[in-house]
Amino acid sequence: MHSSQIKSLTISVCCLFIVASLFCSSGARAAEYPDRPITLMVAFAPGGSMDLSSRAVAAAAEKLIGKPIVVENKGGGGGTVALALVANAKPDGYTLCAATSTGIVRAPQMQQVTYKPLKSFTPIIGFASPQNAIVVKSDAPWKTLKEFLDYAKKNPGKVKYSTTGVGSAMHHVMAYLELKEGIKWIHVPYKGTADAMTALMGGHVDACSSGPEHVPFARQGQVKILAYCEERRNPKIPDVPTLKELGYDWANETVFSIVGPAGLPPAVLAKLESAFSKAKDGPEFTAVIDKLDLVPVYYNAKDYDQFLKSSWARLEKNLKETGLIKEPATPAQ
Repeated sequence: MHSSQIKSLTISVCCLFIVASLFCSSGARAAEYPDRPITLMVAFAPGGSMDLSSRAVAAAAEKLIGKPIVVENKGGGGGTVALALVANAKPDGYTLCAATSTGIVRAPQMQQVTYKPLKSFTPIIGFASPQNAIVVKSDAPWKTLKEFLDYAKKNPGKVKYSTTGVGSAMHHVMAYLELKEGIKWIHVPYKGTADAMTALMGGHVDACSSGPEHVPFARQGQVKILAYCEERRNPKIPDVPTLKELGYDWANETVFSIVGPAGLPPAVLAKLESAFSKAKDGPEFTAVIDKLDLVPVYYNAKDYDQFLKSSWARLEKNLKETGLIKEPATPAQ
């Protein structure tokens, strides 16, 4: 063999070793996920039940996953701002979103969003459900929901109410009542329920369509709960009726959840699903959920994906029947 051939062969062998080592190191890096901190965007403002419960499950999960989970609040748009950011993130498991199912399947039907609701995300886990209610200050003149709605009907454009944002479940229920009762009132959206409740307590609005943040105010006698927006009464406040009991075909089915961008590698999804699933069973997280008056639920990745798809169909039917939309503002896929 000539020296030139030997040299050429040596170069070829070296190249093969380099390529092989690159593949090996790439595989090792994939197997080591995560090898740096994970960012968890929370779709609502600080201080609310979505924020606090997400921080609690993240704190428990990072102990299991072995790397920090850095929480960043990206509130606004009924939870759609953070979801839009995560939809465009690299699907490597380092950018996740704590969001409500509402931001994925309800808000996009009522407003245009930049993501494809049933195609832009990888569902990871659903972990809690809020107890939504319509509340007024304790010194308000209305003692029942009927009195409040009658006043609103007789005073068009006078009543203002706060929510977590356009397209949220809290907004949807008020839009539903507005349509059913022929009411004209003013919606004042905020980036989170904590802010929406602050607006009520400060006298900036007459009512708040609230998540569970209303409960401490109710216990202290600062607000009156006119109705719950759930399938069943709140077991901790059993004397308040549901909208269904009052004759309205409405029940909230919001789920607090963790999602990633579409296309998460199966191994990464499995690791995240396992860590968050174990985290939500821990005593620290359970204590936070109870303190926040949330209802614990559990959807694994596959079940949550199915829940979102079935919820989209149910909500589209309801929104069309109640006249709130003719067609979804954003296509599902």
